[in-house]
Amino acid sequence: MVKNINLVLATLYSITLILVETILNTYWDDWRYAPLWIVDYLIALILLSAVFVFNSHRQNLVLLLGWSFSAGVTYMALFISLEPNGLNSADIEGKLPLFVLALLVSIVGLILTIIDFEQKTYP
Repeated sequence: MVKNINLVLATLYSITLILVETILNTYWDDWRYAPLWIVDYLIALILLSAVFVFNSHRQNLVLLLGWSFSAGVTYMALFISLEPNGLNSADIEGKLPLFVLALLVSIVGLILTIIDFEQKTYP
């Protein structure tokens, strides 16, 4: 049950992340600095590969990698945006709730992956 919830969450989060990143970058014309948006596509690629490519123990390891990477990136984005220079950004009111939501979903996914690890016994 935990595994299925985690896989659905990873799929929905990845698709949403790709769509929101593409829409926001197109709307704000913010494609210039590539590392900021490439990591989001990389997170989605890792999580979707965990869902659709890998199975069993490797699937949990790739999920752990994807959720950890996502939590780290969104934590960094959130707290960089909360410093005084980041708060002066014109689009900060739209981005802060998205960063908080992405961080919370990443933490939930990470917790679900750890719970699934503890429920299984591997040889």
